Amino acid sequence: MRKLLLEFWCLACCGLMAYGQEDYYRPVEGLKKSELKTALHELIQPESVLDYGGKGEGYTWSGFVVTDRMPDGTVRDRYSDVVRGFNGLNAVEGMNIEHSFANSWWGHTVNNAYCDLFNLFPSDGTANGRKSNNPIGVVTETPAFDNGVTRVGKSASYRADSLITVWEPADEWKGDFARTYFYMATCYEDYADLWQTTEGLLMVEKNRYPTLRPWVSNLLLAWSEADPVDDVERERNEAVSGIQGNRNPFVDYPQLASYIWGDSTDYAFYIDRTSTNPELFVPGEGETVDFGLQALSKGLEGRLTIRGRNLPGGLVLDFGQSGFEADKTQLTEDEIVRGVTLTVRCRTAEAGVHEAVLLLKGDGFEHRNPLRVEYVDGIPAYPARDVVCTVNAQRFTASWMDMGEGLDYTLAVYTKDESGQQQMLEGYPKTLTGVSATVEGLLPATTYYYTVSLPDGEGGEAMVSNEVEVRMPEVTPVFTADASELHFTSVPGRVSFPQTVTVTALGVDQYVTTATVEAPFEVSEDGKEWSTKASVEGTEQRLMVRMGAMPEEGMTEGEMVLSTPGAEDIIVSLSGEVDQKKAFFETFETGFKNSYKEGQVTCVAAQWRMAQTLIGGLADDRKNDDWSVRMQAKSGVTTELEMMEDKTEGCDSLWFYAGLYGEKDTGVKLSVDYSLDGGMTWLPVAKDIAFNKGEWKRYGYKLDVDGLVRLKFSVTGTSSKRINVDDIQMSDYGTGDGVRQIRVENPDEWVDVYTLGGIWLRKAKRKDALKGLRPDYYIVK
Repeated sequence: MRKLLLEFWCLACCGLMAYGQEDYYRPVEGLKKSELKTALHELIQPESVLDYGGKGEGYTWSGFVVTDRMPDGTVRDRYSDVVRGFNGLNAVEGMNIEHSFANSWWGHTVNNAYCDLFNLFPSDGTANGRKSNNPIGVVTETPAFDNGVTRVGKSASYRADSLITVWEPADEWKGDFARTYFYMATCYEDYADLWQTTEGLLMVEKNRYPTLRPWVSNLLLAWSEADPVDDVERERNEAVSGIQGNRNPFVDYPQLASYIWGDSTDYAFYIDRTSTNPELFVPGEGETVDFGLQALSKGLEGRLTIRGRNLPGGLVLDFGQSGFEADKTQLTEDEIVRGVTLTVRCRTAEAGVHEAVLLLKGDGFEHRNPLRVEYVDGIPAYPARDVVCTVNAQRFTASWMDMGEGLDYTLAVYTKDESGQQQMLEGYPKTLTGVSATVEGLLPATTYYYTVSLPDGEGGEAMVSNEVEVRMPEVTPVFTADASELHFTSVPGRVSFPQTVTVTALGVDQYVTTATVEAPFEVSEDGKEWSTKASVEGTEQRLMVRMGAMPEEGMTEGEMVLSTPGAEDIIVSLSGEVDQKKAFFETFETGFKNSYKEGQVTCVAAQWRMAQTLIGGLADDRKNDDWSVRMQAKSGVTTELEMMEDKTEGCDSLWFYAGLYGEKDTGVKLSVDYSLDGGMTWLPVAKDIAFNKGEWKRYGYKLDVDGLVRLKFSVTGTSSKRINVDDIQMSDYGTGDGVRQIRVENPDEWVDVYTLGGIWLRKAKRKDALKGLRPDYYIVK
């Protein structure tokens, strides 16, 4: 451990020396708005990221040991005030790895953003679970969760007339999270097509600029100003830089955000706005301008951008006697300030590397840049792209310079034996049109070569490219799970409804996956024997997970570690809620389905088959929190919401909320059925429930069945009209937690109310039948 910390400290110190100078940010000086943001995007890409998870060196928690370790050795938690100590390089009990910029917003794709330490923080598990994937904002209503550091609740931050659920950090961390969000929107602006989910699209737009929605950027700018950068944030920036090789520019220069989103967008960004010294930002002093591979027959025609300031007399370009020349040799001050892109040409009679020095001269100012170009006496062939070597695919893309229209190139791909003799890949040489080709049928851990040629058309020597070497790596194993987080609900003293995780394993050393959890969570291979460890075999493996019985109400957090020899571990976050009324409580707050096309979705309590059904979060969707099911009637199409696995422990009583979508839809009816044999036969609960406009009510029914049970909701009625269903709840059989509300179809009809023993209690209008009665079961006639 001491050696690892010293290594990380050295890296961090190197980061201070390498990046503490203004030269790192020179390429972005003189730019504004979208150009500034994109230049920063290109500048701050991580050189490397740690693997996601909490198990040993090279994983996220080993990074947290460096980035978030308090002087007394405890974990710095920005989400709660619970004090916890580090657990070596492993996960800390009760804590999660939290994506402040929720990973569901880009579809949970495991990429640099998923593993980026600038976006990851150690977090109290309960606070993380309550924060969920909600947008950041100011809680303006009574909080649903508040631990003194993190608040979750309804907010008017987005729009005064449309409350949304947000999470709000403590004042001391608001600026830190604001600058984290600025970083994410900049570093990953190229994710424009990946942004998704209702929560995510409340925060970001599907574009590269400005990416953050105005209400978000305005709020974060205010937070950043109110909570300025402090030493804790500076030290973390240096520590992450030492690990990933990049920086958060909004920590180094907080004013940058104003030039991209704030009131300075009409001005170019400079580190020192008051400087009167003549300077060039690009190219940097002494920076080599490399024009890469060029065809000797075509010569060089490259691009060179020059941008600077405080050069009132302009600049003169001098290439000497090198053979290089530009389309302009004199630049005005205005051109230099705006940034000017020149066309640079160079012709020579010899192949090979051609070098020179460009001298840029102004009044009392000189700036030198080495120039380099490599000429190929033939066709320039470029390094291979998109090298892939997995169990199912071994390929690379070969590419070369376009030598003219309508040409047919010959691509040769081969290996070499010990004597250097070529062994041609089957199917090659191959004649191709175009300037790139995907090469397949390759072997792992093998070196290939390729060349491209053109016949001269007159019987002379062909034009041939340089030889490109391609090293195919070892096979990358496929080891994935179809879930990254699971949430369970239960009642005190009873296990939760189990959920299934499917693991895919290909190209691993052994096709055995071991799942490990900590109590109260449990795993099983077959759903019969449960423990904190289970193993399954095969390429497609199914595991069952549940929350074990807990004696008291409350919330719990944990994780499941999936391991197999020859592949990196998979971490699945687990959370559970124990509530007397939530033996089975489906809220539809997790899971994603935005089309009516039939499919299966894993939500909070169960996996559901949804036909002509989606999960909606629009303003017209009736719902209790942010999401509910929207079911659309359609002529000739079956509209159903069906549980795909059984609830154990039977069902005493069933509740759910339902109502018409929006203010205009009518003519839709809902039926509910249950099955005790895995969906083979269905028994009715309620038939053709009709709805009145504007109603959003809770319906309750007594099932009183033991064993395994599952539900199905179906809709009929006027084509294209819709209803919403939310918060489906089932109590376990025999709990006595009965239906406490009744369906009110004719609210003013007079009814008689009896006990289950037949004793008459009262006569009342149906809407008032149960008012004032203690929670119990009653007969309403």
